[in-house]
Amino acid sequence: MATMLFSSGICAQQGGHYIGGATGLENGSTAPPGIFVSEIPIVERVNALKGSDGATLAKPDINVFANMLALAVTTRKTFLGASYGASVIVPFVNTRFTANFFNFNASAESGGLSDIYFSPLTLGWEKGNANFTVNYGLYAPNGSFDPSSSLNPGLGFWEHQIQAGTTFSIGKEKLWNTSFLTTWEINHTKTELDVRPGPMVTGEYSFGRRFDKYQMNAGIAGYGYKKLSPDSGSGINPSLQGIKDRSFGIGPEWKYTNIKWHLGFDARFEQQFGVQAKTSGNITVISITYLDLLPPHKK
Repeated sequence: MATMLFSSGICAQQGGHYIGGATGLENGSTAPPGIFVSEIPIVERVNALKGSDGATLAKPDINVFANMLALAVTTRKTFLGASYGASVIVPFVNTRFTANFFNFNASAESGGLSDIYFSPLTLGWEKGNANFTVNYGLYAPNGSFDPSSSLNPGLGFWEHQIQAGTTFSIGKEKLWNTSFLTTWEINHTKTELDVRPGPMVTGEYSFGRRFDKYQMNAGIAGYGYKKLSPDSGSGINPSLQGIKDRSFGIGPEWKYTNIKWHLGFDARFEQQFGVQAKTSGNITVISITYLDLLPPHKK
């Protein structure tokens, strides 16, 4: 899932495309056979810039709004015993930024099409109370990117993304559920800059309970993010060399699916904490999905 991230030469590392907290309840499962069209508004509220030791270096006022249009298909075809699917996400981003850095006032606004995400391979398995998913995707640097600007709709580099996770329904009635999803980001060098963001990993978890004849799922979701090795290249700010950023987040989530209406709703809020060498704040994710499920096989 792509977005525009704010990067400051004061303390922030090069960000990746994936947003910690982008998924939550049941994120270790693939969708059933069908076609799914989603609109996913995301609001990222940034109120602090954290140093490598976690200390607050500045208190900007940054609002990142991304509206993502997603199309996902799960087919009846199988591969390695798993259901097979594919997806594409087209993100539009708008950012407003005001701050006072060491008595220097600054403000800016930027918006436009961000980097498109395409996943040609989404696999899902189901065994008893457990579901498993593995998928591969790619971000293309098609979004507008200016190397001299800190506010860009696009990030300016190709990125490979690999995900693997599981959802487990607890008990015979399967009312309680927990899930865990890992996201691995492998990045190429940025356009017109000798800067290559280091590889990153994000682990997202959830715990919830189903209500209303299994149509509703409510609980908590959280994530932990860590850069595995420092950014590299001659374009790296010397004060940032060797630093690996991190962040965590947690908060409530509510999901509702109505098969008769062909609609699904999801709302999630996560407060960030334990942040080092990057921006800190909170994130709100809302999704509205049209479900066109394939009819079951006739026996």
